Amino acid sequence: MSTNKAKIKRRQFLASTAVGIGAAAAQPLHAALVQGSDADKDKYVSLKDAHKGSLEIDLRIMNQIPDIPQEVIDFYVACREALTGKDAGNQIVKVCEQHNVKKLGGPMLGDLTSSSVSVWMHLPAKEEVQITIEAPNGQQIEFKSEASTIPVVRCEGLKPDTGYNYVVSNSAGDKLGEGGFTTCPTELSAEPFRLAFGADFHKIGMYRAELLRLIQERGARALFLIGDSAVDGRKNDLGLIKTDYMLRNLSPPIQQLTANVPTSATWDDHDYWGDDVSGTVGHGKRSVEVDSLRAMWKMQWNNPQRDLDRAGIYFETTIGPVHYIALDTRSCRVNDERGKLNSFLGEEQMDWLKETLAASSSPFILISGGTMWTDYISKAKDTWGTWDIEGREKIFGWIDAKQDSQALLLSGDRHGARGFEIDRPNGKTIYEFEIGTLGGCPGPSPFGKDRSQQLFGLKSNSWAFGELTFVNKDGKPQVVFRLIDADGKVVEEVTV
Repeated sequence: MSTNKAKIKRRQFLASTAVGIGAAAAQPLHAALVQGSDADKDKYVSLKDAHKGSLEIDLRIMNQIPDIPQEVIDFYVACREALTGKDAGNQIVKVCEQHNVKKLGGPMLGDLTSSSVSVWMHLPAKEEVQITIEAPNGQQIEFKSEASTIPVVRCEGLKPDTGYNYVVSNSAGDKLGEGGFTTCPTELSAEPFRLAFGADFHKIGMYRAELLRLIQERGARALFLIGDSAVDGRKNDLGLIKTDYMLRNLSPPIQQLTANVPTSATWDDHDYWGDDVSGTVGHGKRSVEVDSLRAMWKMQWNNPQRDLDRAGIYFETTIGPVHYIALDTRSCRVNDERGKLNSFLGEEQMDWLKETLAASSSPFILISGGTMWTDYISKAKDTWGTWDIEGREKIFGWIDAKQDSQALLLSGDRHGARGFEIDRPNGKTIYEFEIGTLGGCPGPSPFGKDRSQQLFGLKSNSWAFGELTFVNKDGKPQVVFRLIDADGKVVEEVTV
């Protein structure tokens, strides 16, 4: 695509921002906060400023998008006021009516398999939605939701490894969004099958279009977000947590990506509560409202197994020939048993992981956690090494027992990008890819003092995402990890 065509396409997308803001929007609000301010001098918002989370900072984040419509900014300001005030439910309905907006977010695709996908929406009030999926032969299949403010429609009966387009409409026939996706193959073949992953958006990365556009353009079937994505240190303030999700929903690059690439997410400290907080106790021994935070998370992301009643937000799914296991390495920690067996994941999650690994028959098993598996960076201050060394070794033993599977560990938290080899007594190697570069945030050194097990290190303040390409090469399953920067350059490559 030429540069001119790319700009035209981008501007058209911005002009039709998918929240559906119409001509009835109110007059500009708080424009002085973002026009002629420090944002003109410093185009991108720092992580330190992003953590402040004030209205001014959030508007500066939005204005990282060139020519973002003033109507979108005004709508966010009005939503923020409604969501942080009294009677938020009724107030947000009024805001949407005043701005002629039919939805608060979506469509967001998720839970992709070889024969199905889920479509997530966020609406101002309870309403039914209809998903019309068009197959390559022109055949249309319709799916409907029950009335809900956050309907999630499971679209089943699709063909493997097939591209589909879809449209979302409400009960009045208004189009709420559209996109396309490709189902997974049932098994590995000579044709590459790609998945993307990364961590540490910290809000600011969600308004940087370069990486998000590349994930879609390079053909990722799905995206795994592994912590510190949309919410930034809001503690137990559910109103401000909702405003951060509105900031996410109104990001044109995120709208474009999640409407076309099924996305799942798990949390780390900042989108759980705050810096290095885990379990049920926050800074100053303040109580963390775990149940309400988990409930909010399940509402705002389109994850597999999102409706299961369990203590934690962990889940597993089979994405074609790949088994993906996403752990909750934050909310299940047992604060007063740090250093003891099962204190990192909790007994229930450990038992679940053991059973899930034992039952897996996939040639490749991806296991993600918000914090690092290895202990070489930042003195292991928030990793398995200072919490549950014995539990980690148990998990590695369960992986060792999978003779016909290769496990890859995915992680985030420590800004920068790193790869590690974990040598096992049986001669196998477990690989960890820690990609904390979605937000280009500052962080520790790219290398630990002990480099003997480290494959590569990319400094913090870099923008990059991880990509896994699976293929059956000469009858053998193979996966190639690539680290892709904002220019589309392959910075690192590891073949397993």
